[in-house]
Amino acid sequence: MEIAEIIVDTVQAVKLPWQETIVIPTGDVQYGSEGCDADRFQRTIEWGMKNNAYFLGMGEYLDIASPSNRRKIQEAGLYDSTLDVLEEIVQQKSEDFLKLAKGSEGRWLGLLEGHHMYEYRDGTTCDTRIAKALNAPFLGSCAFVRLRFGRNKHSRLTCTIWCHHGQGGGSKVSAPLNKLENLMPYFDADIYLIGHQHKKVGAPVDQLYMTKKRPYDIKHRTKLLACTGGYLKGYWRNSMVGGGHFPRGNYVERAMHTPVALGCPILYVRPVHTEHEDRLDLNISL
Repeated sequence: MEIAEIIVDTVQAVKLPWQETIVIPTGDVQYGSEGCDADRFQRTIEWGMKNNAYFLGMGEYLDIASPSNRRKIQEAGLYDSTLDVLEEIVQQKSEDFLKLAKGSEGRWLGLLEGHHMYEYRDGTTCDTRIAKALNAPFLGSCAFVRLRFGRNKHSRLTCTIWCHHGQGGGSKVSAPLNKLENLMPYFDADIYLIGHQHKKVGAPVDQLYMTKKRPYDIKHRTKLLACTGGYLKGYWRNSMVGGGHFPRGNYVERAMHTPVALGCPILYVRPVHTEHEDRLDLNISL
């Protein structure tokens, strides 16, 4: 598990008299798959840059090799010349993906590792190389990411994000939120994020507490849960996966998975300072 702390800037909120930091958790692009909506992902990056947002990579940027596929490659004992060709292909796919994210370098809070990726012989992966190219911390499998607002390192108010690429699945819209809600007692954070399931869903959860100073009162702390969507189409007319000689759907269609809304959520994190307290105002747009 990794940790990262990033000092982030705030901008004036459009509809509220507060400053805010916009965070876009995005992943499950699966670039290289026939069903990848690359244009939509590129528009996400462009919108984020236009609105001074920060990005958080949730894994599976390329659709290269699953864990079982990587084991088979390692066990096959392929010649170096064959591995050279495979690595050149993966590198080209990585460079094509980075063209979609062009201009966002230095605006990433970090990148998680997904299930689908390629491991180079030098120990790096396509995910670690993409993170380096985007000038972003590589967050491994799971991470706490702390946002500290403004350029004052001694600011008391922070926002902590717990993030994981995700595991498992479920046909219902609520499946990833159920998983996150079960994890909340074990990880102390303000925002909980997972990817993997491709569902674009989120929910606020309120926690009541008693204040520590007199006169005592009851306050609430809002937390956010979200599954961060994806960009892989599950169904489309005249799909020709597998060589293009006859109609065949991708793994989503063949497994009869439910269709999902493409894209990712947008998080609005607002540090609110009043005479009586400092608090976070958290909101999510789907």
